Amino acid sequence: MKKYFIALGSNLETQNRSRLEIINTALRYFSQLNINLIKVSSFWESRSYPDLSQPNFINAVSEVNSELNPYQILHELKTIEKKMGRKNKNRWENRVLDLDIIGSGSIILPNKFVFNKWLKMPLQKQIKNQPNELILPHPRIQDRLFVLQPLNEVDPLWMHPVLHKTPLELINIKSWEEENFLKKVENKKF
Repeated sequence: MKKYFIALGSNLETQNRSRLEIINTALRYFSQLNINLIKVSSFWESRSYPDLSQPNFINAVSEVNSELNPYQILHELKTIEKKMGRKNKNRWENRVLDLDIIGSGSIILPNKFVFNKWLKMPLQKQIKNQPNELILPHPRIQDRLFVLQPLNEVDPLWMHPVLHKTPLELINIKSWEEENFLKKVENKKF
């Protein structure tokens, strides 16, 4: 079995589910799709990124294991997003549910060259361009406190396979702006 880290986020409620309920429901779907939930971080509220005027997100990170390969996991995550009502329109807009594979051990996909291209891409180009392939580890981990903080809770010893730093080291090497700060959210499910 392979270990994966999956980031979960929601900043839109539906008629019958709050942001917390959406994330908790998504976590329950994992087991139906051959994804075994091992651990879930605390839930954190963060400002919407990069457009701070949109509704705040609830974020978490889960550790899972599965016999599925990364492409199969991605397919299953997209299935869960659709079940929960996500509509794919524009990159980084409001969403009912966002599920991203953050990483899986030392795997680098599709290769280090492509990873580095996305790692170094300026923000304005990232907003306009979307990769047409799975990139692991997620090339924006180091820029997102809302991923690093919960990842540090789930596995503080995880080592970024390209940057060679733990989540806490990635947190500590950056000066975070006030809009990046997180607030822990009470969650009684996980």
